[in-house]
Amino acid sequence: MNKKTLLTSLLLICVSIVSFAQTNQSEQYSVPTRNEYLQKDPVWFISIGAGGQVYFGEDDNGVPGNRIGLDKRVTFAPTLTIGRRMSNIITLRLQLSGGSLHGFNDGWNGTYTRWWKDGANGEDFMRLSKDPQWDYMGWVEGVDYEYSAVDGTGVPVYHPARGGKFGAENQNYYMQHMRYFSATGDISLNLLNLLKGYQPNRRFEVSPFAGVGWYQRFAHMGTLNNTFFGGSLGLNLGFNLTRKFQIFAEGRGVIISDKFDGQQGDMSNNGIAQATMGVTYKFGEPKYIDPAIETRLVMPYNIARGCDKMVLVPGGNIEMGTGVDPLWGDSVPRKLVAVSPFWMDETEVTNKQYREFVYWVRDSIIRERLADPAYAGDPTYKVLVRPSDNSFTSVGQRLNWTKPIPWKNPTSREAAAINSVVGGNPFGADKGGLLVSAMNYKYDWFDSKSYYAFLGKMRAGEATAIAITKDTAYVNSRGDIVRETLSRMSHGDRIDFTNTYIVNIYPDVMSWMTDFANAKSERYVESYFTTKAYDNFPVVGVSWEAADAYCAWRTDRYIADGKCSQTGFEGYRLPTEAEWEFAARNGRSELEYPWYSDQTHTTDGLAHANFRASKDLKDLVSPVATFLPNRFGLYDMAGNVAEWTTTTFTESVDRMADEANPDFSYRAVLADPAILKRKIVKGGSWKDATVRSGDRSVEFQDKGRSFIGFRCVRSWGVDEKGRFR
Repeated sequence: MNKKTLLTSLLLICVSIVSFAQTNQSEQYSVPTRNEYLQKDPVWFISIGAGGQVYFGEDDNGVPGNRIGLDKRVTFAPTLTIGRRMSNIITLRLQLSGGSLHGFNDGWNGTYTRWWKDGANGEDFMRLSKDPQWDYMGWVEGVDYEYSAVDGTGVPVYHPARGGKFGAENQNYYMQHMRYFSATGDISLNLLNLLKGYQPNRRFEVSPFAGVGWYQRFAHMGTLNNTFFGGSLGLNLGFNLTRKFQIFAEGRGVIISDKFDGQQGDMSNNGIAQATMGVTYKFGEPKYIDPAIETRLVMPYNIARGCDKMVLVPGGNIEMGTGVDPLWGDSVPRKLVAVSPFWMDETEVTNKQYREFVYWVRDSIIRERLADPAYAGDPTYKVLVRPSDNSFTSVGQRLNWTKPIPWKNPTSREAAAINSVVGGNPFGADKGGLLVSAMNYKYDWFDSKSYYAFLGKMRAGEATAIAITKDTAYVNSRGDIVRETLSRMSHGDRIDFTNTYIVNIYPDVMSWMTDFANAKSERYVESYFTTKAYDNFPVVGVSWEAADAYCAWRTDRYIADGKCSQTGFEGYRLPTEAEWEFAARNGRSELEYPWYSDQTHTTDGLAHANFRASKDLKDLVSPVATFLPNRFGLYDMAGNVAEWTTTTFTESVDRMADEANPDFSYRAVLADPAILKRKIVKGGSWKDATVRSGDRSVEFQDKGRSFIGFRCVRSWGVDEKGRFR
């Protein structure tokens, strides 16, 4: 078999193995390919192997009649490997090997003939060594042999050449015996992790590698010590017996200098081929999960993501609550509810995402004032808009977002408009000079629940009119914000069920101080919301009302951007308590936490979430997605920051809410007492000692807290063909 055929065969074998390993995966996993797995997995390992090796040089096969089989040239090849996984894909390792190598040499420039080549006398032949491996042929060093008949039988045999020592066809082909030691540095690629993503329970591994090594040849009868450098390629196939032990088979091909065997001929390089098998031991215990949590990683579930990057939470049944009375500690029955599918943000809304909302409000107010005759009076900052067929508004105006704000070199009137929003005094503005009191967002909310309930009574003949109470807000001629509660009789007009709000949406950064008056929190007050370092942290200090406004703004942006289909789009909102708890508990009533364990830490002491009892916290608040997601692909459903829900709290909320999609979400008006303006908060936060999914806390809807954030959801809609989307 020539070298090209051998290399082609090895390549085809590698491709076949990878294809088999890929198609042999029968389960789908909900395991993201994030680096947090690597940081907590065993990373150091040691491998011991043994096998065979063959040297490929100038005259490996001798000449016709003076040849020896490849199997007789194979020698023992030991290996010792130390390595470290640098990522789920990349591994670095150092491999030590060596031994002896056998081959042919033509006797003029190489091993066993060094002194004779340099010129001396015939006595130098006596210094040539005799390799015991070749005794079976009965060869004598310094004598040339040929393969031919020696008597009348005509049977060919090896025998001394008749033509004399220097006249025979096979003269000066002698046996080589080289001893060496090598140290090779390799970079290895985990092919299955690259193609299919990291799976901690994967048994089979396919890892091609490339390396550069140092090869030391030792002195031996005719050669001197010498050092060479070579490159190599190979493939490692591993099978994990346990989390710590692995058996492997490995092949390596080495390219090395033509001078390695002491003979420089027509070939530019010589080579060494190795094939070994052995065992690998991985140091340390796995640190990323408890054995109980590992159950989640092998449960079949495909995470579906929408165009807006939300993840789909499938519907199902769940028993809500903890089963323990929070006041008296008595056992109380849990409520079995059904939840329809819905989409949910995989993380809490971050500071960066919420700043986009704040800056949009800032720019919209500036544009309004640039068009306002009381400020810049430039009418081009607004354009006429014709309402759509299903709209209930008249022809009006909207902001012209194509016309840029003159941040640089504004006129005096333009500067007055800009400075009314940006450039306030340090007591009323943030670090960027943004006037906090001016960050007011106006939006409408349609009370669909009350509207459809009234329509049902009208169709049943039970009512012809209804007394409605709704909130409205507007800006009067003096520029003051007016908020009112209106009461009147309605005959079913949609406008009567539409509430208008104007809400200040800037986070209450002072909540860091007001929530904890005797704490050192100045750094968070000054930097948490406005500094880029906290971009990927969850936004806090946002009231329920501001979070609701964000959902309305995000809905408008979804429609205005037009990047995703609007058919069946239901709009963004805050989750109900039932939706939130169903998502947090992986749809499983028996789970107390978003992970498959009743413990808050792994067996190694690593916390599953960021809360007060965590043993390895680095800061009060962690970046979103710091910890592992749950089965639905949702991050931080326990700890870090608590989250608003749309469910209104009363002491009898569990009895008042229905069993199917429970949604006791009373929208309090301005005139209502404060006790009706309490909302349920879920998940626990960095300040809490417990973060069970069934626990609930309560907060007033107009309060922003340093430990409360939020995430959005939207209902699973139906498109024009009646399909879910």
